[in-house]
Amino acid sequence: MADDGQSEPVARAEDWLDEQTMPRGDRPKGLEDAGPVPTAAELRRQQQEEMTSTGLGTEGQTRGAVFGVVGGAVVGAVIGAVVALVFIEASTAARVLVIVIGALAGSAAGFVYWGGRTPELENETMTATGEPGIGTTPRNPDLDDRGR
Repeated sequence: MADDGQSEPVARAEDWLDEQTMPRGDRPKGLEDAGPVPTAAELRRQQQEEMTSTGLGTEGQTRGAVFGVVGGAVVGAVIGAVVALVFIEASTAARVLVIVIGALAGSAAGFVYWGGRTPELENETMTATGEPGIGTTPRNPDLDDRGR
């Protein structure tokens, strides 16, 4: 068991997630190489880079949404399969329908959650000075160093 009461697999998973999402210097994306107080030119450069790489959402939103859809569909299908096998005594078609509904519900939930959470984890929602953006929930230092 880890010191904070978490199981070892959970602690390893959180460490892996931190390694994958922590930008250099804990700075907002695009400003990793900028000074402590970015100049107008550095902010302009960062905005230009964002505009050229933004499609339907930011990089973090897109990656989070894709991960959420795939991961959510798998989790939803597993939950749907358990429900179908334990509680549904009808035909195979009814069981398959419950599994498909579970996968669709899981993918929708994953899309919404991870599409919004990944930009926060990757510091896309921070201001140029490293503070949470105006539309972001303030970080709670009592939770951990990343405010989770």
